[in-house]
Formats: sequence, structure tokens, C-alpha cells
Amino acid sequence: MSDAGLTLSLPPEALEAIATRAAKLVLERMSGQDQPSPYWTVAEAADYLRCSRQRIYDLLSDGRLTRFKDGSRVLVLREELDRYLEGGCPLVDPGAPTPLPVRARAARG
Repeated sequence: MSDAGLTLSLPPEALEAIATRAAKLVLERMSGQDQPSPYWTVAEAADYLRCSRQRIYDLLSDGRLTRFKDGSRVLVLREELDRYLEGGCPLVDPGAPTPLPVRARAARG
């Protein structure tokens, strides 16, 4: 047996076509990995809406958002959060009492 390697001679156009195709395949595979998940955890959803995690749990309990489970994790669809916001629904519960204004203390003399 000989230790000589295989030598292949290709015209520059063929080599360029192979390189272009290989680059396209790599980019396609890499772009598929960078897509964010359509699901968010309760903490991520609360950050997105700038509210407390309890508020997200309240929206889930009220049926305003759909609860998805992944083991013990509760997940929320980002698309559903966007629809909730577009609906003009306030994040503050309309039934909640409004805070009373704070009165200035009278100066004691």
C-alpha cells in the first residue's frame, strides 16, 4: 500500500460553487439556532410588561393569559402578551382601590 494522498484537480469555478454552497448551508443552520423561543417564563413576561410576577400569575388565573407548563415551569406565549397589550387592557386591575393622596404634614411650631 502507498501512503500517497488523493489529489483532485478542480477548475476555479467549481471550487467557488462548492464554497458558496457550503457557506449557505452553514448560515442556514446557524440562523435556525438563534431564533428565540416563543415562550417566556413568568419572570421574563413580568420584565416585558414591567409588572410584578404576581400580576402575571393573576392574569393567568383570571384566564386572560394561557398557562403552558414545561415540567414545573409556567410559560407564557410572547405573542399572547403582545395581543394583551394591543387590546388596551390596563395592567392595573380596574377593581383595585386607588391610592389616597399623601397629605403634607403640618409644620409644628
